[in-house]
Amino acid sequence: MIHIMDDSSGISLPVYENENQDKDRAIVRIDPEIMHRLNISEGDLINVIGRLNGTNIICLSLLPSDKNKKIIRIDSNTRNLIGTTIGDTITIKKVISVNDKDDKARKIRITQVADEISNSIIITGSCINFEKERPRIMEFLKSLEKEVHLDNNYYKCYTSGKKTLGWDFFEISIDTRLVQKLIEIHPEINKQEAITLEERFVLWLDAKIKKRKLDYYLKISEVPYESVNGFRLNPNDYRDIEDMENMR
Repeated sequence: MIHIMDDSSGISLPVYENENQDKDRAIVRIDPEIMHRLNISEGDLINVIGRLNGTNIICLSLLPSDKNKKIIRIDSNTRNLIGTTIGDTITIKKVISVNDKDDKARKIRITQVADEISNSIIITGSCINFEKERPRIMEFLKSLEKEVHLDNNYYKCYTSGKKTLGWDFFEISIDTRLVQKLIEIHPEINKQEAITLEERFVLWLDAKIKKRKLDYYLKISEVPYESVNGFRLNPNDYRDIEDMENMR
């Protein structure tokens, strides 16, 4: 249950584990409605207070799979710092003012978070048993990386937390640097009939997965405009209707 208090007391929320995709990011996630009540925006600092300590940290909104959940997702390092564990209730407050040094660090970190999103193609997928299938997905993604002689994990694969009618939903994040390298040796990617680079790549990727007899269903996941402070598409990777007609 959420406890709304006055501005000086803050808001109490139960602690949940952070998302797999947020590993090593210095952020927390809360419901957009709570952000509205605190009068904060995406990327603002909030003060999180546990049993032992408090700290200021960048706040982002919960993912769609957590819609309307009155929770806060916090990574293990921050939980240890403030003295809390999963299942505890902590207090969060809006940070009223920060000094120039903190403000500069915050802006740098927000840019880094935005870059991580804007420099990746985000794909949603579904399968029958994600925990069982994830190693096979990771092996497949690793094979793509090896094709272009990269070895730095330019991809991530994590659960979205959704289950429907026996299907598990997951997300794949692939760095555009890996995509560009793959296009160099697989020109057929750009021959796919789709408007954007992301869509063309996913069509190619889906066909490649099917050839391996892997039963997954992939599609582009939209990244909110606000998350990247603008469009993430390179205009040179976009096709208009005339371009599409010329391909036929």
